Amino acid sequence: MEQEPIQRVINTNELFGSSFINAKVLYLHEFGKLPSTLFIGQLDGSKAFAPLKQLLADHTRHIFQHQWFKRKHKKFQYETAIFLLENGCIIELDEGWCEILHDGNQALLIETVVALLQQFQEKKKKEPLEMSLIVRDGSRLLLRSMEIKRNKLNLDLFYEEDFKAVDARIRQRLNRKKDKGIVLLHGLPGTGKTSYLRYLVGKIRKRVLFLSPSIAGNLTSPDFIQLLINNPDTVLIIEDAENIIMDRRYSADSSVSNLLNISDGLLADFLNIQLICTFNSALALIDEALLREGRLIAKYEFGKLSVEKARALARHLGYIQNITEPATLAEICNREPVTPRRTKAASIGFQLATVESED
Repeated sequence: MEQEPIQRVINTNELFGSSFINAKVLYLHEFGKLPSTLFIGQLDGSKAFAPLKQLLADHTRHIFQHQWFKRKHKKFQYETAIFLLENGCIIELDEGWCEILHDGNQALLIETVVALLQQFQEKKKKEPLEMSLIVRDGSRLLLRSMEIKRNKLNLDLFYEEDFKAVDARIRQRLNRKKDKGIVLLHGLPGTGKTSYLRYLVGKIRKRVLFLSPSIAGNLTSPDFIQLLINNPDTVLIIEDAENIIMDRRYSADSSVSNLLNISDGLLADFLNIQLICTFNSALALIDEALLREGRLIAKYEFGKLSVEKARALARHLGYIQNITEPATLAEICNREPVTPRRTKAASIGFQLATVESED
């Protein structure tokens, strides 16, 4: 049923608003009825203006433009254009969006306009990869958001063949909701533990907390437990965790009991915290309670790459192939390149930049 024209006197303050024409009030003024609307975001309006003007040339009664002079570039900066059309449509094209006001009878025209504007939609920027660092501020613990450089790590190149199955299990379990358990990653320095962690953080669809060994000593302190209660169903990373997970028979500083309560005790039933512990020591020195079936998600020892693997990685990175014995990732990545290459070797370790404080 066709909408009856609305008889109403338009106040000039309503029409022009605070700085420019109000498109909806203009529609009511011109066509005597309220419009239907269609909104398109993430546009580069300045680039879309000329093509849209050409497309609508045969339908346009008038174009109202608002620009401002940008002193730095000594030219007018595009801001807003309103196309008053003959067929019951008004199109407002802003610097970053477009709104089409219509009467519901111009489907073909709208479809054509939308198809044109889609060519000027800006790609959504990828959200930065972040991890929450647990820090102490005086007497309380808080989370500080840290941005991590994304790591496109080729597991086939950087690790031995048996690691892919372990990685698949780790990612599958860490992305399971309301789960618990422990991942133990150990091995010589420079073998890629931290590089893998940075890669893994980008694959986890949960909030990731990072705990330094200095704070991890009081895993069941009231303020730490309260922080975990406020952030349930998360993944907690502890790097260099030797003193925390050392066999209680050999270390008075071991915090294994506290770790077990969080990962598999009464606390675990409502916290749903999954833990990743990295360390350099041999697995034989770790408290055997952490290795019990049902508690342990996965364990893996990062070692030197075999000669064949090390040579393949060196070739990929463009390094001189004088490898005659197994080598760590750090040793391979520090070799002299054959020729300068634009492609950078994969970063080893975390690269963090403070974003902002939270909580």
